[in-house]
Amino acid sequence: MKIYIRLNNGKSFKIPAPLFMVKAALGFGGFGALIAKKYIPENQRQYIDCIDFRELRKGFDVLRDYKGLTLVDVHSSDGTEVIITV
Repeated sequence: MKIYIRLNNGKSFKIPAPLFMVKAALGFGGFGALIAKKYIPENQRQYIDCIDFRELRKGFDVLRDYKGLTLVDVHSSDGTEVIITV
C-alpha cells in the first residue's frame, strides 16, 4: 500500500505502508480506539463503536489480490491531495 500526499505549496510525500504493518496496526485498533474516544465528541463516538477491527483486518487479506487499486482519492479546495493505493 502506498500513501501519496501532495500539499498546496508543491511539496509531496510518498509513504510506503506494507499490508502486514497495516494489519498489525489494526490488531491494536481496540486499544487505539479507547484512547481516541477521549478526544471524539460524544455525538460522534457511535461511529468508532461500530467498527469491527477483526473484520477490517480480514478485508486487507482480500486487498492483496487487487494490486494497483485506488482506495482513496481526495482533492481539497485548497489544493491538497491524498491518494491511497494498494
